[in-house]
Amino acid sequence: MLDTSSAVPADMDTQKIKAICRMCHGGCGTIVSIKNGIVQSVVGDPDNPVNYGKLCSKAGKASLEQLYHHDRIDRPMLRLGEKGGGSWKHVSWDEAISYIAQKMLAIRDEFGAEAVAFARGVSMNNNQIVTRLANVFGTPNIASINYYCYGPRVAACSMTSSGTFSGRIWDTVAIPDFFNAPNCIVEWGSQKRISNDHGLIGHTPMTQALKRKPLSIIVDPRKPAACGPGDIWLPLRPGTDAAMALAWINVIIEEELFDREFVTDWCHGFDALRARARQYRPEAVADITWCAAEEIKAAARAYAQAKPATIAWGTGIDHIGLSAVQANRAIHLLMGLSGNLDVPGGNCFWPSPRLADTEHWHLLPPEQAAKRLGADRFKALNMRPMVYAHPPSVFRAILTDEPYPVKAMIVVGNNPATCYPNTSAVTAALKKLDLLVVSEIFMTPTAEFADVVLPAASNLERDDPRLYMHIKGPTGTFMDTATRSVTRIGERRSDWDFIVALGQALGFREHFPSVEAFAEEALRPMDMTWEELKRHDYVVEPMRFRKYLEQGFGTPTGKFELWSTVLEKWGYDPLPAHVEPPESPVRTPEVFARYPLILNTGVRLPMYWNSNGHPLPTLRGLAPEPLMEVHPETAAEFDLTDKGYAWVETRRGRLRMRVKCSTRTHRQVVSVPHGWWEPEKPAPEHGILEVCSNVLTDDDLDQCDPILGSSPLKALLCRIYPATEQRNGDKR
Repeated sequence: MLDTSSAVPADMDTQKIKAICRMCHGGCGTIVSIKNGIVQSVVGDPDNPVNYGKLCSKAGKASLEQLYHHDRIDRPMLRLGEKGGGSWKHVSWDEAISYIAQKMLAIRDEFGAEAVAFARGVSMNNNQIVTRLANVFGTPNIASINYYCYGPRVAACSMTSSGTFSGRIWDTVAIPDFFNAPNCIVEWGSQKRISNDHGLIGHTPMTQALKRKPLSIIVDPRKPAACGPGDIWLPLRPGTDAAMALAWINVIIEEELFDREFVTDWCHGFDALRARARQYRPEAVADITWCAAEEIKAAARAYAQAKPATIAWGTGIDHIGLSAVQANRAIHLLMGLSGNLDVPGGNCFWPSPRLADTEHWHLLPPEQAAKRLGADRFKALNMRPMVYAHPPSVFRAILTDEPYPVKAMIVVGNNPATCYPNTSAVTAALKKLDLLVVSEIFMTPTAEFADVVLPAASNLERDDPRLYMHIKGPTGTFMDTATRSVTRIGERRSDWDFIVALGQALGFREHFPSVEAFAEEALRPMDMTWEELKRHDYVVEPMRFRKYLEQGFGTPTGKFELWSTVLEKWGYDPLPAHVEPPESPVRTPEVFARYPLILNTGVRLPMYWNSNGHPLPTLRGLAPEPLMEVHPETAAEFDLTDKGYAWVETRRGRLRMRVKCSTRTHRQVVSVPHGWWEPEKPAPEHGILEVCSNVLTDDDLDQCDPILGSSPLKALLCRIYPATEQRNGDKR
């Protein structure tokens, strides 16, 4: 345990406090200066061993703008008039909580507990307490973006290696270890230096690792500036990641570059994988991926031989739809075959802090768990630690009452109107609900359609335990507090305060006595109180490598399962395979004739975290509008000009965006960012039908990954053409 105080020496007028930044799910160390109760500055903490004082653009000035923004929601509000009409009345927290509880209980009495759904976004820090309330209330329906963000990697690792250890002994996913001098860094569908990962702060450790000049391999149709130098760049056709990984596997096996001892002692299904990989010789995969066979071979050999080597994998693979889980599994298999799994400088399972299981899954009756929307079809949704409903299935149930009605949704830390596919269908579902409750910091498009809006506390206003997404550091897993509350403004409350109050109003005080009691319960296995944890910046769970030597793997066989016995039992292919995207030049040539380019949504921007940050002047000044990225030759072919405006259109809809020409992208690929909304545009939509990438995507269940249900947000077919008229009369 590191016994560092949160207080920092200061002058007589200014108080300085060490805090953890939560402007994204990273967790960088900061020093907050406060004078006369007003936060003056937020700067990086040079003593923090993960970020060494470095902060991204979302921290610092932007966090102050968020704290004191004039458009912040400061009091609970009840809707007056029609949904989205913008008419509200202020009420007390007690009135708001009482109203919500009465409506939830009435809906449960008439339609069953499953008719109440919860929705949450990335795992900032609220998943345990939200899940407990859902379980105690009796609903299996928690909609989470996990199903297309990180979840496919969780599923891939759980059924291959980490299964029964997930979230309890080992962290679920094999995270890149940048701290122990990797000699090769593969960036595969990932931009770690601007997006971080679940518990991994990428910008400083990865930058430091790249300074050693390891071999840099980029597998991505884009090679943005935030990537490494790219000694080898494989600009693969979007959606062909499984084929590419299997070609690497083919080279590694056929040229006997695999770790023979690991394969012999710890792998299940090697001969079957060898046979499958022979179908993916580099010469054949070159036609699938649009990458040269010799470059595929060179990348595979380099990764296998430059030990230690690590793969930074990301949502670029999670978003491809039909083969999202199997593509991630193929990449995970590479880590084991090459001898780069759970070794210093490879991909490692960080230790999980010794916390109690606070979600209380045992309180959800089996007959209720069986009603989880989408889980009968997408079976990995029932696999810990996912256990979420399928969001497109939830919204369909709201709209159709099939397979049963969903009448209420409690939204915590999420903006469904922007983050789920088929924007029109999602907003129609939000409008149809009998009860929509949104806890938010700004009036997002989702909040505009709510019946009850609650003022959420943001960074620097919360004081709650961090029980998830612990930081991966140089010596182990760093468990810190979620943040430190340095000020209180208006009637803003943390997610924890809200859920505890709602749990009590619903009659579950036994399970929701207080935030402090919840924290004490979670920390009990560590023999630590909540107050003791808050007296430290963090505590460290020490790192151990090659843990499988003592514990085996968390799979039914105890082995690293190349052939997945879990998938076999569920009736899925137990080996990875390439599956053409729902739309592609191969699968749908008739569509490709009309939409001759491939669209990737979800481009990461360093100043925005998904749909967060758009109201903040500093961040908006850095990126005032979404940009459509195309190769200069592609722009010329379709009569577009750099910095001019163009339409990007799919079979679902179209958006008008400014063009950004870049030679660092594939000539047949168009890339657009995600999460966009424009707070200055009229309510209730705030411009989402003009700038939100999910106008272009589809919620068709048949196009989702069959194992987990991930929606295809990439590898779509599109066309582009000039646009002369301004959006909504803009003069830009």
